[in-house]
Amino acid sequence: MGRSKLYCSKFTDEALEDVKKLPKNVRNALKKEFEKKVHVNPVGCSEPLFGILEPYRSFHYGDYRVVYRVFEDIRAVAIVGVGKKDKNHQTDLYHRLQDLAKKGRLAEAILETYRVISPEEMPSPRSHNR
Repeated sequence: MGRSKLYCSKFTDEALEDVKKLPKNVRNALKKEFEKKVHVNPVGCSEPLFGILEPYRSFHYGDYRVVYRVFEDIRAVAIVGVGKKDKNHQTDLYHRLQDLAKKGRLAEAILETYRVISPEEMPSPRSHNR
């Protein structure tokens, strides 16, 4: 598959902090799985979220969840949080993101993250032609 067909991804500052808290072996394995699946088909390998987080999706890897929003027009994925689920399949991550979304800070974080995308990271215009 050509590079222009892949999605690029960017982490919000808070999502980067989440990743830094993960054990190194989990972080490395999650990164490999994420690149293999999410960069290729971010919708097909994840589940939609609901309510205030409806625009977002959740990628599951073992006991971990990666929450992101897909931007098809620019073939980009904005990662907004990473967290571990508990025995009841819940995670503080979803509650934290809901709170941020209610305050408008989640959309603000995504916008700030994508302001720094370089032209080299953007898919070529030819990748949009079918």
